Amino acid sequence: MVKLMSKANVDGDSEFHYEFSGLSTDTKPSAYEGRVIEVNSLFLELDTGDFYYFDGEDWSKVGA
Repeated sequence: MVKLMSKANVDGDSEFHYEFSGLSTDTKPSAYEGRVIEVNSLFLELDTGDFYYFDGEDWSKVGA
């Protein structure tokens, strides 16, 4: 189950940086609360310890 860990307003208007956590088997989100996920939002896989960042289209493993 994907959980929101934090949400920060980036530009004071409509952009939000999200940090999510979940399992490696969970589908990483492309939207949250009706908003598109912003570039460089993060996802932590709790079972692997791997971090992923969103590049605007896909989630990519940090350091890969």
